[in-house]
Amino acid sequence: MTQVKKIFRPPTSSNVCEIYELLREEGLIAFPLTQEAKNKVDSLVANITGVYFGIEPYPSPEEKAVAYLYFLIKDHPFTDGNKRTATLTFYVICRVNKLERDRSIKMDELAVAIEKLEEVDPHAAIALITSALFKKG
Repeated sequence: MTQVKKIFRPPTSSNVCEIYELLREEGLIAFPLTQEAKNKVDSLVANITGVYFGIEPYPSPEEKAVAYLYFLIKDHPFTDGNKRTATLTFYVICRVNKLERDRSIKMDELAVAIEKLEEVDPHAAIALITSALFKKG
């Protein structure tokens, strides 16, 4: 039986900014969305979903989902609410792409750990987090 490659449906930068605005409307974020933040999110989305010299930096849907989580926290595009936006974006990506994560991992604790992580190789960090969140078998 051949294995069918999952088609990843990524959020656009507008989707990520909309998630930020939803959190702001709920009073969970204090600062309005700036053009600088929009530009940073545009760049972040392009880097995660892009193909460079025929190579995807994050080939699996799970790695892409974690890359959004990781880079929205580490690149800090927003004045406020980066971890909240990253976590909610991750949840949406998982739901839209039918990705089953390990629910025993507390996402708020993971978000704080990612923020404090001093990993110099983001690909290694993303691979490690992906293997923890999406255990196979």
